[in-house]
Amino acid sequence: MEKFSRWRDQGTGIQPFLPPVPANADHSPIEKVITAILIVVKPITGAVKFVVVCALALVLVTLETLGLVLSPFGPVQKLYHRLISTIFVRMILVLLGFFWIKHEVVTLKRGRSAGTNKAQSLNRKATASGDLIICNWSSYIDILYLVFRYDPVFTQIYPATLTVRQISFWEALRLSGSYPESSPPEGVETLPILDFVKAMHKKGAGPVVVFPEGTTTNNRAILKFVPIFTKCSVPETSINIGVLALKYDYHKFAPTFTVGLDNSYRLGHLFRMCAQLYNTLSVKSLAPEESPSNAHFSAIDGLSSTPSGAAMGVIEPVEEDPLGGVIINLMGRMTRFRKLGLNVQDKADFLDYFILRNNGISSAKKTPVQKTSAPTSVGTGRPKRH
Repeated sequence: MEKFSRWRDQGTGIQPFLPPVPANADHSPIEKVITAILIVVKPITGAVKFVVVCALALVLVTLETLGLVLSPFGPVQKLYHRLISTIFVRMILVLLGFFWIKHEVVTLKRGRSAGTNKAQSLNRKATASGDLIICNWSSYIDILYLVFRYDPVFTQIYPATLTVRQISFWEALRLSGSYPESSPPEGVETLPILDFVKAMHKKGAGPVVVFPEGTTTNNRAILKFVPIFTKCSVPETSINIGVLALKYDYHKFAPTFTVGLDNSYRLGHLFRMCAQLYNTLSVKSLAPEESPSNAHFSAIDGLSSTPSGAAMGVIEPVEEDPLGGVIINLMGRMTRFRKLGLNVQDKADFLDYFILRNNGISSAKKTPVQKTSAPTSVGTGRPKRH
C-alpha cells in the first residue's frame, strides 16, 4: 500500500509491518471450483474450531488457576503446569492448522553437518532452566509454539531503559501485535538481560525467551535489535544462549500478526486462522557448539560471509551492541531474511499512522517508544494502545 510506503526499508524495499499480500495468479477451472467450495466451507469449519479453541483456552485458564494450590510444592506445580500447557496448547495449535511443526537443528559452518541425534541432544542441553532463547517475533503463534516446546519464562523489553521484566504466557499473547511500550509501568521492577537470566537460573524457573526486535513483523525480514546486550561480551560464556528462528510458509492468509491494537483485530485474525485448513511453521535452532555462548565462538565466525551472503542478511558488527550484531547475523543466515535498518520505533510510528487512519479504534493510552542506544530518561507520555 503506497500510503504506508514511508515504512518501506530503503536498502531492501521490504515493508515489514503490513500483512503480506499474495501475488495474483491465474487459476485453472478446477482450482476456481475448489476455491468457490472453500469460500462456503471455511467459515463453517472456522466457526466450529474458533469455539473449540476458546473453550480449550478457558479450560487451560481454569486448570492453571486450580494449580495455584500446588504453590507450596514448587517442583510439583511446575510439572503440573508443564503437563497441562503441553497438552492444551498443542491441541490449540492443531486446531489452528499446525498439524506438524518441523524443528531442525542447523549448522552454519561450511563442511560440517550436525547429525540429527547428536544435534538434538545438544539442543536439549541448550534449553535447560535459566538458559536464554533469542528468537524472531512475527505472531502470537510463536508464543504458543514456545510454550508447547519449552514452557519458558517470557520477557518484555523496554527500549528506554534497555531492561526486561518477566511476563506471563497470556501477557505475551496480548503483546503480540500490540503497541510497543517504551518504559516500564511505575513500580514495576526490571533488570538488565544478563541479571534477569541469572536470577531465573537461581530460581529454576525455566529457559528465558527474549524477542530483541521488540515487536512483531510480517516474517519477511529482521528488524534492528533493541540494544539490550550492550553489557554482554562475545562470546558470552556466563550464560547459555540458544538462537531460534521461526518461519511461516503460506499461500493466501499469513499467520503473522503485526497489528493487534484491540480485541477485534485479535479475534478476527484468530477466526481466520481457524478457517485455514492447514498452516506451516518451520523452526530452526542453531547448533549449540556454534552458539555465541560457546567459549570457542569467534565474532569472526558469527559474521562470516558466504557467496550469497548479501541476500542472507550478513551485516557488520554493531559497536554499541556487539553480541546483538552477531546474533542478528546468525539469525539472518538461518532464515535467509534480510536485516533492516527499521526498528521498534519505526513500528510505533507506523501504528501511530495506522491509528490516525482508523480513528477511534481504541480509547486506551499509549506510551511512545524512544530511539536510544543506551538507557535514557523517560520522555513525555502519549496515549498507550492495547
